[in-house]
Amino acid sequence: LAAAKSVVIVLDNCGLELVSDLLLVDGLLRLPATPTVHLHLKDRPVFVSDVVRGDVAPTLAWMEANGGAELAGRLKSALSDGRLELLEHPFYTGPLAFWDMPEDLRARFSDACIVVLKGDANYRRLLGDRHWPHDTPFDELMQLYWPQGVDVAALRTCKSGVLVGVDAAVEAAAAAAEPERWLTAGLY
Repeated sequence: LAAAKSVVIVLDNCGLELVSDLLLVDGLLRLPATPTVHLHLKDRPVFVSDVVRGDVAPTLAWMEANGGAELAGRLKSALSDGRLELLEHPFYTGPLAFWDMPEDLRARFSDACIVVLKGDANYRRLLGDRHWPHDTPFDELMQLYWPQGVDVAALRTCKSGVLVGVDAAVEAAAAAAEPERWLTAGLY
């Protein structure tokens, strides 16, 4: 963040998750070195809970009405002055893996110091929805196609067998604790 570039957050779900995301955005916008936060949303929902542009204003209104007026005011101000931007892109509702992202989206990512991808579907597309060995280092895989000089953070709970970057001992402990569900039940 000290590089004074923008931050991209690829959103996932509405409700409490979007409220939490907006709390993170507020914290980022209050840092002196973060000029812009770009929230990437779906152009239409794939799942009923997916965040679309029409969900942001009602969420800010709900925050305002439920004790978060100061926070909602800061976020609305940031939307007005361009420090917070909403971007819809059809790529997020398409079938392609992130290594096939269109050039305009790659350019937006390249302008950021970090891209935060949220949710299982985004994570799976980040890995091409392929079953890599679970101990494959995440950073080595990202070096194959991710824009140079841009960090990526992928935040999700495990709801599928697509997984990398997990130490074998950690995987063994999770599998011992929940043998039938550890990888797919959203527990880890």
